[in-house]
Amino acid sequence: MKPNGGGVPTGKLADAIARDFGSYDKFAAEFKNAGATQFGSGWAWLLADKAGKLTITKTPNAVNPITDGKTPILTMDVWEHAYYVDYRNARPNYMTVFLEKLVNWGEVAKRYEAISA
Repeated sequence: MKPNGGGVPTGKLADAIARDFGSYDKFAAEFKNAGATQFGSGWAWLLADKAGKLTITKTPNAVNPITDGKTPILTMDVWEHAYYVDYRNARPNYMTVFLEKLVNWGEVAKRYEAISA
């Protein structure tokens, strides 16, 4: 995350998102759905494999996809402490702001390029 972040990724990461999800908008919808459907506390994750394929998953509580041998390049915290002060029970609003204004796509792209190089 970073101040004045968000927007859409560019370069190889943007190409991979378009390839694996159809478009950035479809990625964003699927990523937010992972966060919205995570009951209780947990995380939404964007994962990359060594071939550069992207997938989305969600995990409860303190479960991390690294323990399953997967490589996260982006995570969104959906525990209440991440959004309750600013958004109360409006988790969907928090997730929209997370993608539109907070994600550091430059850092995500670096992680993607390092894993898929």
